[in-house]
Amino acid sequence: MQKELLPPADYYSQLENRLKNLKTALSHLRKAQENQPQGHLRIAQKGGTNQFYHYDNPKDFKGHFLPRAQDELAQQLAQKDYNSKVIKEIEKEIAALQNYLIKTGRGSTLAELYTKLCPARQKLITPATLTDEQFAEQWLKVTWIGRPFSEDSQEYYTAKHERVRSKSELIIADTLYRHGVPYRYEFPLTLYRNPQADSAARKDSITLYPDFLCLNLRTRRQLYWEHFGLMSDSDYAENAASKLRLYTQNNIILGRDLIITMETQNEALSTQVIENLIETCLK
Repeated sequence: MQKELLPPADYYSQLENRLKNLKTALSHLRKAQENQPQGHLRIAQKGGTNQFYHYDNPKDFKGHFLPRAQDELAQQLAQKDYNSKVIKEIEKEIAALQNYLIKTGRGSTLAELYTKLCPARQKLITPATLTDEQFAEQWLKVTWIGRPFSEDSQEYYTAKHERVRSKSELIIADTLYRHGVPYRYEFPLTLYRNPQADSAARKDSITLYPDFLCLNLRTRRQLYWEHFGLMSDSDYAENAASKLRLYTQNNIILGRDLIITMETQNEALSTQVIENLIETCLK
């Protein structure tokens, strides 16, 4: 598989949210400043005790002493001085983010250098950032040998004409396909039983066949998806717990690198859960 020279930037939505939050905070701070008292606060120490002074004349920095009865005024002046500095920093960050988003076309400028070329020229070029379609095509070209099916097992076939082991796996596979999420069914994964041990002990490995290896095209990250369909069975549940522990020991972390769904005798797989997981983790 050809290595992508420059993966696509996946942080523009975060920048947009940051910009929105900055503008909201700026509006709040500016309004708060309207009700603050005039002047500034000076703090001096005398005999190990903090003393507060209120000044509103730049030529008279010393100001006049505030007794403890006016601690609330001191607090308001301190907050006002702090807010003034925060406002300046927020204004600078807003200007910088807006300039960056405009100059990069919110992430589209670099991609358009390739996508706006005529098809004949595109065929002659390998773009620095592959299109989602190009990346998915390469990722799906990988071949592997999965686990064999027993002769008496029931047959389930996906919309891609792949055989899977259960109706629930069929639902997951077809939902991934409908959402345009590339996946590999039962792609082999080698894990170590004791990954923190020395090199000799680390050779104690096991090959698993996770139900799905999914690709988030936006981030180019791969996530495993395991469906545990017989959690009412105590032996099955114990084996599932051991498998999850093995994943964690090998730094495959639930929620970051691993998605799981479960079923029990009384709790069927929810299609809404599948949809939510895809939208949250794979889009």
